[in-house]
Amino acid sequence: MDMYPSFIKEFSDIYSDFSSKKVVVRHLSTLKELREDAVYWIEGTIINVETNREFCYLACRACDKKVEEVDWKKRCLHCGEYTFSNIFRLEDRYNIEVEVADESDTARVILWNKASEKLLGEPAEDVIALYGDTARTMPAEITEKIVGKEGLFELVVSSEGLHVDGFNVSRLTIDEEIKEIYIMKYYPVTNPEEDSFLGTLDYVEIEDRTSNNNVQRGATNDAAAEVDSELTSTRKRQKIE
Repeated sequence: MDMYPSFIKEFSDIYSDFSSKKVVVRHLSTLKELREDAVYWIEGTIINVETNREFCYLACRACDKKVEEVDWKKRCLHCGEYTFSNIFRLEDRYNIEVEVADESDTARVILWNKASEKLLGEPAEDVIALYGDTARTMPAEITEKIVGKEGLFELVVSSEGLHVDGFNVSRLTIDEEIKEIYIMKYYPVTNPEEDSFLGTLDYVEIEDRTSNNNVQRGATNDAAAEVDSELTSTRKRQKIE
């Protein structure tokens, strides 16, 4: 299983993106209105898991598409090949539907295999081995592991508006080191209805919730540093604890 090397690389890539301020973080309410082919990050919490559907599927290793049973034989409809004679070409993969909330809205989000593995800490084949091959609907124990998870989600936006019915997750992170960087370098705007962009310290309007003093858009890092340090400590407690 090569999941761990791939996770290390993804962690490195995300860490680098946030450290260098390359990412754009927005609110869900804004993303729902967009019509463009792009990816944006949100900061959110998983508040619900759809349990009345399959949470994993048997996939073709060649193309990752779902393998169907045709005439009592397993067949990849994408590749057009029968795979029942070679079980090593099949693989259990996650497809978990959750509801994610941020401070502006909620949205249906699909966690595919890699994102789900990161949340659960184990591959789908191990879960199937534990609960049995017929346990394709979400076990309660798995739901409990997911609900309440906080993290940063990279969501896919479509120019055709396909994301309105639900976002696909490109990447996600629940790593504490990356959360720390996000807290230090990115702050939410005061009013998500006015502007949903979460920018860097240089360009975002920052609300000091302890004294109601604002550092206005375009402030320098030196000016922003004068904001009461309790803001940072408060956000750390809220986001990491």
